[in-house]
Amino acid sequence: MKEAQILETLVTLQKIDSDILNVDAQKIELQEKIKAFKDRIASNAAEFTSKKTRLDDSRKKRAQIEMEIKSKQTEIKNKEGQSDAIKTNAAFKALQGEIDSIKKAITACEDNIIKLMEEEESVAAWVKAQESDMKDEEAKINSGIKAVESELASKDGIIAGYRKSRDEAVANVDKVWYERYERIRKRKGLALAPINEDATGAGMCGGCKFTIRPQSIIELKKHLAIMTCENCARIWYIEEKKEEKK
Repeated sequence: MKEAQILETLVTLQKIDSDILNVDAQKIELQEKIKAFKDRIASNAAEFTSKKTRLDDSRKKRAQIEMEIKSKQTEIKNKEGQSDAIKTNAAFKALQGEIDSIKKAITACEDNIIKLMEEEESVAAWVKAQESDMKDEEAKINSGIKAVESELASKDGIIAGYRKSRDEAVANVDKVWYERYERIRKRKGLALAPINEDATGAGMCGGCKFTIRPQSIIELKKHLAIMTCENCARIWYIEEKKEEKK
């Protein structure tokens, strides 16, 4: 197989590999989109759970305070029942002071209950509204996930087609150069690099920007040999210029 044919088959192969890489990149974007959708569902659920837990904790705390109030009210009744047995004014004043102190504690508990109830009212309203809204949003997100998963599946089909074309292309490539192509591709991502030629006849490697002598470009155009970059080891080729439409 002549150098020109070898290079042509390698360029064809790289075109297919580039197409596969592009679709793989598209798949990664779609997978990230699915992850973002699922993260949003998880975030919404976490926020809802946090508010619901906060509401439940507040209700439990309020129930405990209400029990504490009942206990203190019972304590007041018991102390008031002791007043008939008290013989001195000093003892009566001391008992009355204890009762007043308990009443103040009850008032403080009642103030806490009011604060908790106000907070519960706000959180409960949010939880009730969010419960419905979250289901609607989750349904929309899941619909979006299904659409992206469908698109992802189509990309798998496209890649399968490219891989079949690749197998056919590999069958036409010189074995020695194919092995070299694969070694470079695994290190560099792409094994071939186009020559970017300037007006002076000099050029630049399209892979690493290494400067190329005009003589090398002339030899490459004449297909005298297959050349590789001294810097990045990629195989050079000249891109065919498309004719401008008149």
